[in-house]
Amino acid sequence: MSVEVPPGGWQAAKKGVPSTPNVSDVKRVVVLDIDHPEIAARRLVWRFNEVDTGGAWPPAAIGIDAMADLLKKMGDFESMTLGELFKPGSEHGKRYVVESLPAPALKRLRDIERDDETEIARLRCGGRPRLYGFLRQHVFHVVWWDAEHRVYPSKKRNT
Repeated sequence: MSVEVPPGGWQAAKKGVPSTPNVSDVKRVVVLDIDHPEIAARRLVWRFNEVDTGGAWPPAAIGIDAMADLLKKMGDFESMTLGELFKPGSEHGKRYVVESLPAPALKRLRDIERDDETEIARLRCGGRPRLYGFLRQHVFHVVWWDAEHRVYPSKKRNT
């Protein structure tokens, strides 16, 4: 059985490349309700359009061994749902209010004109390493690779 090609060939749907939204003075509303069953059941996916290539935590600064570990960890995260990653008390994922970030991180977000976000998420990738990004529904937009846990250091217990 043969299929006849229509006159003019097969028309592929043309999709434009989405542009990066303009930064405004208005805070971006985060559309993420992990308590909503539909969102909590989604598996994490990645985007790299908001990577900060400068500053103190560029993902490009990762070494070869650390990159192999990170890719494995990212694959592991993809197998988990948002509900599993960001459940209260989880060591995997946390979300921070942008305005509560330590001064260097907040300054960097201002420098790259991303301080219009209301939240930034982080994924723990080992003992110290962390991956930071903006979580929009189930899409994690990678921003920083923090190999030494310096973006948002933990407060020491019992001090």
